[in-house]
Amino acid sequence: MNITGKILKNLRLNKNITLDQLADEINEMFKISITGSMLSKWETGKANPIYEHLKRLASYYNVTTDFLLGFNQDEKLELGNKNNNLDKNGKIRYSKKPNNIKRLVKLLEDDKITNKDVVILKDFVQVLLSKKHKNLYR
Repeated sequence: MNITGKILKNLRLNKNITLDQLADEINEMFKISITGSMLSKWETGKANPIYEHLKRLASYYNVTTDFLLGFNQDEKLELGNKNNNLDKNGKIRYSKKPNNIKRLVKLLEDDKITNKDVVILKDFVQVLLSKKHKNLYR
């Protein structure tokens, strides 16, 4: 079993659902046709999901594709310069990111944003970051 398979299995077991129940929920949410057999092969490492299915699974479980692939983003954050959170006066600068995330969660909870919208937003952010990385935004 590969790391992605282990993670997928743990996420499913934490939700206390069967492979077929998971397939039904994902199919209904994304209007696709995944079977319990396909999910089983992904969990056991006999096959790997295509990236589109990986994105859907990440959206369903409310995690990132990096998480599903076994990357630990927390480790990356710890490696960064700890002084990045200080302003020019040496005081701690707090990020507005958690508040923005809370606002997005509230919109999701109020059904003002659907899971399909979240997938579209994630793709948009990836494009934005890619352009930013290539210095297309100044």
